[in-house]
Amino acid sequence: MPDQISTDSPMPDTSGYTLLSPVVALHCSGASWRQWEALQEMFCDGAPVILPQFSGPEVLKKGFADRIFTLADEAAPIISELQRLGRPAHLVGHSYGGGVALHIARNHPDLVESLCLYEPTAFNLLKFSHPADQTLAREIETLSNSIQTALSEEADLYAAQTFTDFWGGLGALQALSDRKRTAMLDWIAKAPLDFRALLQEPAGRTLRSDLHVTLIMGQYTQPQTRRITELLVEEITGAVVHEIAGANHLGPFIFHDRVMALVADHIRKAELIFELRYL
Repeated sequence: MPDQISTDSPMPDTSGYTLLSPVVALHCSGASWRQWEALQEMFCDGAPVILPQFSGPEVLKKGFADRIFTLADEAAPIISELQRLGRPAHLVGHSYGGGVALHIARNHPDLVESLCLYEPTAFNLLKFSHPADQTLAREIETLSNSIQTALSEEADLYAAQTFTDFWGGLGALQALSDRKRTAMLDWIAKAPLDFRALLQEPAGRTLRSDLHVTLIMGQYTQPQTRRITELLVEEITGAVVHEIAGANHLGPFIFHDRVMALVADHIRKAELIFELRYL
């Protein structure tokens, strides 16, 4: 792992701060745009903070049950929004949202000013890596197949429990509020499409060398996401890595304030670097 590790980050004071570049924050699978709602409150002056909503199971009615749903499909409306903004944006992403953010940064580098990612699930990096990493990718394929099998047998509750227990630990589904549990059950049919899109993403271009990148992970993350972070650090010169003590993949929810503080700090530093570069 890299030598730039932090286990704590105080909440920065953003009052009076004028955001110079737009922020586009992308939520994880099974969640909603509200995951990053606090960013709109923290950066209420200047450029906009945009919180897209990813597609849900409705895409199954658009033929994606018969053809592969890709990150390009997911990213298309976000790319259109970025193009309308007229200047590069800070991309923030968690899990699947981080995978989509990486897709955009690799394929449309002119639209991205910086990246701040919490455990991006770029499983394709594992498939193109060493044999041990390919084994980690196959474990994800097995997980996705288990969920798909459960869905095909109309065992939606089991499918949702399999998904949430993997990321949040045993009992994660039961720990959700009734509202969030219902939302997860309504969404779970999309899970295999998300997994497949992440696994089948092409190798893509190398990330821009001058991109300011912050990677955040939990102390108790899954081996897949820890290894993906390591691979990204090998690729990105100068990437800053923060490890949150006691956190797992669901850190942005359980350690909400800590993660928000790190994201806000990343944005302010990225804007300072941008200003200094063009003085």
